[in-house]
Formats: sequence, C-alpha cells, structure tokens
Amino acid sequence: MRRMTDSQWVRLAFYLLLFLPLLLRREPTPANELKYLQIADEALRDGHFWCLYLDGAAYADKPPLYFWIILLFRKLLGFHCIPLLELFSLLPAFGILVLFDRWCGARLARWRIVAEMALLTTAYFLGGAVVLRMDMLMCFFITLAMWLFWRMDQGDRRSGLPWCFALAVFGAIFTKGPVGFLFPLLGCFVWLLSERRLRCFGRAWGWRTWLVLVALCGIWWGFVYLEGGRDYIDNLLVHQTVGRAVDAFHHKRPVYWYLVVVWYAMGPWSLLTVPVGVRGAVRHRLQPTERFFLLISAAFFVLMSLFSSKLQIYLLPMFGFVNYACFLILAAREPEMPRQGRRIRGVCYFVAGLMLAGVLVAGIFFPDIF
Repeated sequence: MRRMTDSQWVRLAFYLLLFLPLLLRREPTPANELKYLQIADEALRDGHFWCLYLDGAAYADKPPLYFWIILLFRKLLGFHCIPLLELFSLLPAFGILVLFDRWCGARLARWRIVAEMALLTTAYFLGGAVVLRMDMLMCFFITLAMWLFWRMDQGDRRSGLPWCFALAVFGAIFTKGPVGFLFPLLGCFVWLLSERRLRCFGRAWGWRTWLVLVALCGIWWGFVYLEGGRDYIDNLLVHQTVGRAVDAFHHKRPVYWYLVVVWYAMGPWSLLTVPVGVRGAVRHRLQPTERFFLLISAAFFVLMSLFSSKLQIYLLPMFGFVNYACFLILAAREPEMPRQGRRIRGVCYFVAGLMLAGVLVAGIFFPDIF
C-alpha cells in the first residue's frame, strides 16, 4: 500500500488554500447548520449528552458523535467557531482522497491527479465538504471500512485488521446511523456472493466485528435509555430507522427518484463516470478493484432507492467508488486509445481546475452560495 507522497501533501495544502476563503466567510444555513448548533447548545445547557433535543423535543434523528464535536469546541472556545467546525467535513473529504490514492493510485498512473480533482469537484461531494453536516465524516469511516475489508479479502492476515474494520463500521454508525452499517454489510456480502466465496464472509464479519459492534452499541443505547428512557430509545431504534425506510415522515420520494437525482448530484462528472462505468461493466472484463467499486455502488444505489426517505446527499458514500472505478477503467484502456485518452484527461483537468477556481471566487465574493 502506498504512503502519502510529498506531492499529495502539497496538493491537499493547495486545496485547503482554495477552500479557505469559503470556510472563513460562509454563514451557517438556518435549515440544518444553525439547527445543529442549537441542539448542541441545548445539550450543553441542560447537561444531556447521549439524548439530543431541539426546543425541548426529542431529536433522535442522528447519533451523538458529530454533536459531541460541536459541544467540545463550544466548551473549549466559549463560542461556535464555524471555520473550525467546517474542517470536520473538509478533512474527512481529504481523508477519502488519501484512502483512494493508497488503494489504487499506482494503477491510475497519469490519471491519478485527475481522479482526485474530479471527486473533489463532484457537486454533492464538494458541497458535503464545506457544510456543517455529519455525512462526509460517515463516508470517511465507510470508505476506511471497505478499504480494510479489501485488504483482508486480498490476503492480508494481520490480526489487527478485523478490529480496525469493526471500529470503522462503528464509527460510521455512531456518526450517521444505520447507513453506516448497511453499506459495509451489503458491500461485503454482494462482493463475496459475486465471487462465490460467501464462506469468507466471516473474515471481516466474524466474532471480532460483532463483539465490537454489540459492545459499543450496547454501551451507547444503555446510556441513551438511562438518560432518555424507553420513549427516546424507541424513537432512536424504531421510528428513525424502520419508519424512515418503510414509510418516511420526511423526504418521502418515489422509488425511481435517484435515477434522476444522480445525474446532477454527481455532476458534472456523472456525464463521464456513469457511462464509462456502465459501458465498462457491460462490454469489458474489468479488473477486480473496479469491479468491486461498481458492484458495491450499484448494490447501495438499489438499497437506497428502496428506502422511502430520500435526499441527494444520501448517495454520497458511493460517489468515490463510482468516480475511481471510472478512472481506473480509463487508465486501463489508455494503451488502446492513447490519443483519446490524452484528450479526455486534458478536458478533465480543465473542468476540474475551472471548478476549483470557482470555489475560490465563490469564497471571496459569494460566500453564501453553499
């Protein structure tokens, strides 16, 4: 596995400088961000840290990890430092870039920086990297979990990997909830099923993983029960999970909704990544890595389409996998089409560079655009 190179450190520092004006000048949005700050203030004022409330009403929509981050810095600084809190979206986004670079950077060769810039400038990935939401942090834990699973599946037998995998899955659950559990579980299952190696499922989802998940979730739910009682625990485990999945009370959409949404949520790169991914899956014999990326993304897309509650940002965990699958396919095909490959790469550099320049301009002149 690759370590971070000096050039990648330089690129990440450059991206941070481009985002800095936006981080420093953007005002939090009333709909979500100010609501999260208010929830943290109520928790700090009333002394409850496992159960969350908004204007005195139970807010069991989200686990407490992200709110603990807000609480910690509110307590340390005495006020809400928005640029500091935004880093807990931007730095996980950078972490995802690093994980994918370690995963498949060597195979991408000259496409490596293009793939990185394309993911960073994907519409809802870019938005998720600067808003005060827990989605990007959850995606980092999910990507980490899938990377650790892939290492185990490819023969890495180090005893610490299953423990790290379990902690990454719990981190995803404790950040956003059931999706943090379902993506790794479904991804591992469909991959091993497609490879006819379902007997290896216990390599990642063995007793260590279940022990960690049961123990840590048990501690979490136990404190929730002690602090909020049976009504809150029922709201957290039943109403906010089964209710949202089967008959949503918020964001209820038809089953086909994501078929429309994905084109602009992953824009502008969906015009490249989706056709290349579909064509590669249908017409070419893919290498295991890109086949794994596309398979788990397709399975997740179907699962999220079946759920009643839908938002564009809910697709965020699959964006990195679709993006890097596309560029792995293009990198593998370049020897057969060198001229076309150079042209596509040049267009990608131009579009991604233009969008990153747009982030800088937006941060300076239109900070509330996000």
